[in-house]
Amino acid sequence: MITMTSEEEEKATRILLNQYKESFDSKIKNALVKAHLSLVEKIARNHSQMYKEQYDDLVQVGCLGLLSAIERFDLQQKVSFKTYSTHFISGEMKHYIRDHYSLVKQPRELQELQPKVNRAKQFLRSEKNVEPNAEQISEYLELPIDKIEQVLDLEKKSNIMSLDQQINQDADSNSASIISQLEDKKYQSFQLAQEDKMILSEAIKSIKDQSRQVIEYAFYQDLSQTEIAKQLGISQMQVSRRLKGAVKELWEILNTRVTPW
Repeated sequence: MITMTSEEEEKATRILLNQYKESFDSKIKNALVKAHLSLVEKIARNHSQMYKEQYDDLVQVGCLGLLSAIERFDLQQKVSFKTYSTHFISGEMKHYIRDHYSLVKQPRELQELQPKVNRAKQFLRSEKNVEPNAEQISEYLELPIDKIEQVLDLEKKSNIMSLDQQINQDADSNSASIISQLEDKKYQSFQLAQEDKMILSEAIKSIKDQSRQVIEYAFYQDLSQTEIAKQLGISQMQVSRRLKGAVKELWEILNTRVTPW
């Protein structure tokens, strides 16, 4: 079996995509899906392990994301199709997980445990200066580890980062989600498209280190402003100002990027 390099794979993919854009032949589309099914499966495995969801279900919704990527990919873009489609595939899976989570009534016992686990995490972070694992939390609270793991799983699902979530947890009436602040005139109903998520990801990389740091703590580590303040050795008020400044930076960058790539 001949193994192609990533450059060769991209070239072959673009040839198929070009043929599909010209003919809209379903056989070519199926060939593209088949060629990238392993990517869908890989992402599904990662999400299945992380969020404890059914692998087969994630593969199915991931394929929907792949189909969307095939339809929307612009051959003039410099980004590789693999990178582009990964955002669509992962995005569909996260939407599924979020929707599925919201439809399932969480056990009262786990709901009541959540604040205890959060307090334990906060204490252990400050004591050990690292993110505590389930075993450490279990020992600290003297509770069965399986219960702690269930609570942590619920938190992962409920905290899947949505780019329209609030950055500032105590935002005033003038502070809204990133999406509501970013008006793209190309979209009549602005629901952030996968291309825009990719642009936002790039924008986060380009802002000042100080701004990126608080965004990463708030988004990716889901820390409260008080927890961020402890991590950085500054006041909660300073954290709030940095977050607002970071949002402003992102807004300015994104407003200059009307078209992807």
